[in-house]
Amino acid sequence: MSATSMPPAAPAANEQPGLSESERIINTYVAPSKTFTDLRRNARWWVPFVISSIFAYALVFTVDKKVGFERVTENQIKLNPKAVEQMDQLSPEDRQRRMDLSVKITKGISYAIPVVVLIINLIVAGVLMATFNFGVGTEITFGQSLAVVMYAGLVGIVRATLAIVTLFAGSNLDNFNFSNPVGTNVAYYMSITDTAPWLYNLAGWFDIITIWLFVMLGIGYAAVGRKKASTGIAVMAGWFLVMVLVTTGFKALSS
Repeated sequence: MSATSMPPAAPAANEQPGLSESERIINTYVAPSKTFTDLRRNARWWVPFVISSIFAYALVFTVDKKVGFERVTENQIKLNPKAVEQMDQLSPEDRQRRMDLSVKITKGISYAIPVVVLIINLIVAGVLMATFNFGVGTEITFGQSLAVVMYAGLVGIVRATLAIVTLFAGSNLDNFNFSNPVGTNVAYYMSITDTAPWLYNLAGWFDIITIWLFVMLGIGYAAVGRKKASTGIAVMAGWFLVMVLVTTGFKALSS
């Protein structure tokens, strides 16, 4: 039989078709290992980034209308006793000028949230790529690392949605702050003014959605790097502990 008459080769028995983008998004919540494994085929990351940005803007718009950035800024200042002390020492005119500037900065950062998130995620992707490649022996590319961070970050949609619902229900208007917008951790129920900043920070880390995010990152890097999920989760548990100790220690020293 000539080469031109040979039938086409059959696809490999274990070859799986790639996921569509909608399947990736859905599986991020119900079967994350499937989504993250598919990133080895195509590390496209912009779709989850756009979706997350839409929900982030929805939260910012809601906060602007329901709370106001003046109140948000005041609540952020209350988290730092030294900042409160400095504000109290100013004359009423200087205090108002300082507040006006702080409100503008808070509002500007809030409406630039996609850019801020992208920069942070680029840094996180680089750090975690190095952690897994040098610490665990994976061969993850930067593009794959960024895609893992972006898809894992979709859990933030849950936080944004809950916060929007809470604000429309009229709850937490007086004490709202972007760093802890919804009651998925103990710190949310603590008084900002009566709780030591380091304790408030420590309690805030043990948040259901934050822990979910770290677990997702562990699963994602393990899937892309062809390691056991338990290995990836253990690495991210180590990073979680580091972040808790560093941020809590910084709050204790600076307050």
